[in-house]
Amino acid sequence: MENATRRDWMLAATTFAAATAAAGATQAQDAAHSLKVAKGLRDLADDTLTFFKQMGIEHVVMPTRFNLEPSRRNLVPSTDRGPQSDGLMRPWDADELSRIKDYLGERGLSAEMVHLGRTWRVLHGRPDAADEIENVKQSIRAAGSAGIPVVEYNFTPLRGSEGYDSETGHGGIQLRNYDSARTEDAPPLDNVGEHTREQMWERLTGFLQEVIPVAEDSGVRLALHPNDPAIPVFRGAAQPMRTLDDQKRLIETVDSPSNGITLDTGVTTEMGEDAAEAIRYFGSRDRINHVHFRNVRVDTPYYKYLEVRHDAGECDMLACMKAFHEVGYRYLIIPDHTPEFTNDSDGLQLGWAFALGYLRALKHAAEGEEA
Repeated sequence: MENATRRDWMLAATTFAAATAAAGATQAQDAAHSLKVAKGLRDLADDTLTFFKQMGIEHVVMPTRFNLEPSRRNLVPSTDRGPQSDGLMRPWDADELSRIKDYLGERGLSAEMVHLGRTWRVLHGRPDAADEIENVKQSIRAAGSAGIPVVEYNFTPLRGSEGYDSETGHGGIQLRNYDSARTEDAPPLDNVGEHTREQMWERLTGFLQEVIPVAEDSGVRLALHPNDPAIPVFRGAAQPMRTLDDQKRLIETVDSPSNGITLDTGVTTEMGEDAAEAIRYFGSRDRINHVHFRNVRVDTPYYKYLEVRHDAGECDMLACMKAFHEVGYRYLIIPDHTPEFTNDSDGLQLGWAFALGYLRALKHAAEGEEA
């Protein structure tokens, strides 16, 4: 009887230990796949970092310059006038990136993405584009050396930013709108010229073939943001990454996890597409390397829309957050735009507080359904 009791006790203890270990492993797995609501930083000012930490932010997109002065992002983007000098895109320095990353880490913020500057020589198909591609490769290696897992970039010969304007919404809130009719007759710029869709895809393909192997070797994932606004042509410059099919073509051109996209819920909705379904498509293939999370109301897909608060648009934000959780997405989710609230600070803290609170609530709702 005593031996039976001892055996029962040992069996119970073993079972309890196994259950505890399994529970611990499950909790660790859940933590590893917890969605990361994050914020892009334009500066390293104490007030900036303190505010976002108070909003619960632990993960950030870091700037590439050690700038301690507060900066402001305007509601309506500045006009894109093409290259303003003949200089090459300067490559990043690994030590400088590490300095910025360590500075943020010491203040409780994990820097996990950085944005690449415009590569005009590549985009415009200049004969000396190879020199700029070498600088891109050096920058990717620097990011890998600094432990930054994702590098985002754009690929447009000229952004159609002249089609944006602002309008007053409910309660006096200031909203950004877009209407392609404002620029449909705009002529090409002398310093940009005209570029066809075929030319842009030829350049993009060559660019990917050169830089993706370097990204793989460096442990870095690239995230290409869709053209925004996603119109076919602006001032004679074709936009190569303007549809969901373009994004699908991108990831098939060079098949690698290092060749991925920025999934922008706002731009996807502007295209007339279902953002949650797009998340499942690209997420199931492990090709979403960064996320811009925002909402819009669409008048005419691609051509006319209004950017609104996260809770006030046509995109089902909760369905999107659930889809990110469903596919096991593990990189950053940032609210890249915010409307301007009355009497807001220069840092738009009211707008960011609303956006981040809303995103964090969606995250908890999405993750809590499986709890």
